[in-house]
Amino acid sequence: MPTAVATRSAESDRLVAPAFDVVDRPDREGILDCVHCGLCLPSCPTYLTTGLEMASPRGRIHLMRAVDEGQAGISADFVKHLDQCLGCLACQTACPSGVPYAHLLEGARAQIERRYERPAGDRRWRRVILSLFPHPDRLRWLLGALSWYHRLGLSGIVRNTGLLALLSPRLAQMEALLPEAPSATARRPLPEVTPAVGQRLGRVGFLTGCVQRFVLPDLNRATARVLAAAGYEVVAPPGQGCCGALHLHSGDLEAGRALARRTIQAFERAQVDLVAVNAAGCGAAMKEYAHLLRDDAEWRSRAEAFSSRTRDVSQILAGVSWRQELKPVPMTVTYHEACHLGSEAGGPS
Repeated sequence: MPTAVATRSAESDRLVAPAFDVVDRPDREGILDCVHCGLCLPSCPTYLTTGLEMASPRGRIHLMRAVDEGQAGISADFVKHLDQCLGCLACQTACPSGVPYAHLLEGARAQIERRYERPAGDRRWRRVILSLFPHPDRLRWLLGALSWYHRLGLSGIVRNTGLLALLSPRLAQMEALLPEAPSATARRPLPEVTPAVGQRLGRVGFLTGCVQRFVLPDLNRATARVLAAAGYEVVAPPGQGCCGALHLHSGDLEAGRALARRTIQAFERAQVDLVAVNAAGCGAAMKEYAHLLRDDAEWRSRAEAFSSRTRDVSQILAGVSWRQELKPVPMTVTYHEACHLGSEAGGPS
């Protein structure tokens, strides 16, 4: 792997890496596919919020092209604008030229992570997040501690004193967003196999997720029940872990590839017809395994087969006839269409 080389800019006094290297480089043809028509702008939340061209999809692609052609380096400004992208991929759906923005963003962030030295505080936070959230065993212990944290009223004390905000404003913001931890009973693992109800339509593997299985366990149980009621035998492979989406979004593609291989292997052992996902970001990443492992001769065909079988749970249920068993439910609901579910990357296979 090429060694990162950085120089210090006299103007900004920040480390600047030279143009992209060849490892996970954003595809040059994909960059040139952008004709800068601007049809993506109304769909971009960061552009609508800031009004800045560099905070838009075409602006970020322009930055990538400048770095790719050696006209600019991987500077603090480049990193800031790439970091601010939410990765919702609404621009990719709106693009008439078919620019592969998701792949370009992943490649650019991979270059950043390998070749740009972030401030020490940012490095620490990224290490904490990537060493915690993708690890279900660690999250299990954390959620157990959070359950007592709320039960004993410590959350109210911490927030009322304001001490945490003085020590670390970033940590205080995260603490304010903490959900109520479900009980230990609610967090118990799903059965490895949930039998189909009535006529069996097939065997579906179910990704239980990292955070999902502990923070929203009732959603996972409801998903398994509905799939079973639709006629599917639901398998929750015990060997599954993180799908790698968080690493891919953060630019750590090698770790993402390792987790992708592990996920593929876990569901291959389960011998399922389809793989169901109820977290849109995870589903979008899993549908892109074929692209992620395209240069791996051993795993390429396995990744293609896996991605072709991956479905959001709504896609599976949309194809069920239900044998006229559904009845009206007298209630008002709010539907949130997840970004990745509505984008091309997360859309129907």
